[in-house]
Amino acid sequence: MVGVLLTGTLLAVLNLTMLSPALPAIMADLGVDATTAQWLTSVYALVEAVVIPLSAYLVGRFTTRQLFVTSLSVFTAGSFLAAIAPNFWVLLLGRILQAACTGAVMPMVFTVILLVFPREKRGTAMGVIGLIIGFAPAVGPSLSGLLVDSVGWRALFAIVTALGVVVVVLAFFLLHNYGNFARTTFDKLSVALSTVGLVCLLYGLSTFASTTNMALTLALIVVGVVLVALYVRRQLKLPEPMLNVRILKTRPYATAACVIIIVQASLLGTEVITPLYIQGTLGFTATMSGVAMLPGAVIGAFTGLVSGRLFDRFGVRKVAVPGVLVAVLGASGLARLGIDANFITVVLTYTTLVIGLQFTMTPLNTWGVNSLDNRVIQHAQGLSNTMNQVAGSFGTAVLVSVSALSPMVAPEAPAFEQAYLGEHMAYCTTFGLMCVAALVIIFLVRDRKGVAAAGAEAAGEEPADYSAGISGVTVDGTADESFDESRVYRAVDVMNREPVCARDTDTMAAVIRLMDVSQTSGVPVVNEAGDLVGFVSDGDVAAYLGRAEISLTDAMLNTYRYVDDEAEMTRLRELAALNVMNVATRRVISVAWDTPVDEVCSLFAAKRIKKVPVVRDGKLVGALSRRNIIRSLAEGIELLEK
Repeated sequence: MVGVLLTGTLLAVLNLTMLSPALPAIMADLGVDATTAQWLTSVYALVEAVVIPLSAYLVGRFTTRQLFVTSLSVFTAGSFLAAIAPNFWVLLLGRILQAACTGAVMPMVFTVILLVFPREKRGTAMGVIGLIIGFAPAVGPSLSGLLVDSVGWRALFAIVTALGVVVVVLAFFLLHNYGNFARTTFDKLSVALSTVGLVCLLYGLSTFASTTNMALTLALIVVGVVLVALYVRRQLKLPEPMLNVRILKTRPYATAACVIIIVQASLLGTEVITPLYIQGTLGFTATMSGVAMLPGAVIGAFTGLVSGRLFDRFGVRKVAVPGVLVAVLGASGLARLGIDANFITVVLTYTTLVIGLQFTMTPLNTWGVNSLDNRVIQHAQGLSNTMNQVAGSFGTAVLVSVSALSPMVAPEAPAFEQAYLGEHMAYCTTFGLMCVAALVIIFLVRDRKGVAAAGAEAAGEEPADYSAGISGVTVDGTADESFDESRVYRAVDVMNREPVCARDTDTMAAVIRLMDVSQTSGVPVVNEAGDLVGFVSDGDVAAYLGRAEISLTDAMLNTYRYVDDEAEMTRLRELAALNVMNVATRRVISVAWDTPVDEVCSLFAAKRIKKVPVVRDGKLVGALSRRNIIRSLAEGIELLEK
């Protein structure tokens, strides 16, 4: 069942990313210019953003099987229509059908996949799914270039059609209805304002360089801006807004959102310009244009993971600043490419740009979301998704429109030189955008003092505060020496030297009994050698036993909620049989035995936790709680008074 859902999702993502290298061939075959052809890319993201609000209504009204089979059937029909398209407008209609179905079914697919896996394996499952989905942008352009050169651009849609038929047949026989999704309403006026506003704004921006009626184009842009502004105003007045735009008042989140918009626009716009430059100016094949973009896509997919881990360790500034400087370097290299540039040079500069952008986006997004209250995280994800999709469409439209200005700049130049000049101007625009992003990051992005980056945030997830609510152990340690004003007191001086702990081979039934007997709300987990390998709290137990209510937000709407109605005793029976490491947090906040007490206090305040394990050479030697510190302070005050 998961395989069918994931295959359909992978097909949709692959279909989005494999079109760019085919644009020059489509332009030549159907007789359209680059400004018009880019709509095949822009319209996909735009229509998906417009349709996503409807997914809430669709998921609540139709069953899993009905919605998935119907959506994939229409998606397949759109692919077939694009494969046989006699002109550009039929091809565009096929892309619109594909995008509409993707926007309708994707939220449901991810929610069902999340619910199918047991609680203790959902994080791993979603990580694997994310890696599989992220692989599509890496192979899409190369596969597209090979097919365009060997068979023709229509083969792209023919293959997607055939695969779509296979997925629909498999879904018909293997897919079952899963989950009881509540019906969700949405504000119709908000949807209308956002839909019409975005379409007017993007269409006006896209046709700015090639329009024969500038007054109409400017009017569309103005109307789009006004309608989007009215949409934002309505969200501010609704008691339950579809999208909580008030979170933009939080400065770190607003800063991160602005930079990511610039970065996303630059990345997707450059992905469209680069194949045009490689094939049209340098004279290479579509296959070679796909090969040129492959290293950046592959390395970029893993760069996001690396930058997340670096963010966990060093914070946002030490990762984002070098990342954006690398992006500026790559963009400057693209802006310096000549009319006869070497292919390897193009590959290296494009890859440098992509690596820098990936190093910038992940830490910035996490830093921005971390600045918000947990209650509005879902709105942050929805707003970010909307802005990213629109930014991609805008970036493509802007760079292609800039490239189309070359006949105005050099009307006497040959067509070949005009094409190069347009692409050069687009690359210079990318360089300018990267410089703006770099300045914003350098002057406005700061790590919060005393706050280390939390674990799991690189994946865009809420960090697990596994120590929250812990009240401490029952036996308090005491200092082993008399009080001295000049002495630096360390964790070892005030910690509990006989901490209650569990073994990594214990079942949760044994751990729960241990927590009850020792009257502690959380225990470290050690292996046979005494190494600290995890931490389990009563909060982890409650999270497993609690009735799960999952809410996913995509683009402009809180899409839908699912309530897990599994029987309480069934959940308890499953929990009791689990190994403790299936529930325990493995990324444990701990302190070394010689950490000064004032640093431990700063850690407690910054992380809002009450207890940490104390380690020496990786082995558990004690536990330190707020109660230990208060007791030590009380004894110190008594000595001072004497």
